[in-house]
Amino acid sequence: MKKLLVLLLLLYPLTAAAETYQWTDERGTVNFADDLGQVPKKYRKKARRLGQEDTSPRVIESGAAEPAKAKGEDAQGAKKLYGGKDETVWRREFLQAEFNLKNAQTDLATLKGRLADTSRMPRSEYLAIQNSIKYAEDRVQAQQQKLDQLRESADRLGVPPEYRK
Repeated sequence: MKKLLVLLLLLYPLTAAAETYQWTDERGTVNFADDLGQVPKKYRKKARRLGQEDTSPRVIESGAAEPAKAKGEDAQGAKKLYGGKDETVWRREFLQAEFNLKNAQTDLATLKGRLADTSRMPRSEYLAIQNSIKYAEDRVQAQQQKLDQLRESADRLGVPPEYRK
């Protein structure tokens, strides 16, 4: 019984306010990690923490008659808001929702993979994995619903498609 309890505690994913890092590898694949230590060394300088404003310096060309408007700004220079949220917030919410869905799907696939060979598995462990799979399936469904709701909300508010990446 203790083994079952420990197994359930280990399998139960805990949600915490964690930092998420994003980087793009040489093949153009966008990757995510919860810790900077999980980012390969050659990409650590290029990895960026999600949820932060881009603080990289911007080049301003001199001699322009009219200052250029930043992307997502209206004629008065104010950031355009969609439902009270600007481009950065929408991008962050879509990235986080897609990341959470991908993690839930990965967890589910891992659990299902553990059931590939049950010949030497105790019944209690098998049952614990079955319960964990049910929980993981519910989690995948919930994350998919959150992403769908976010998309519906973005559609309703007229959020441009480029903010959804």
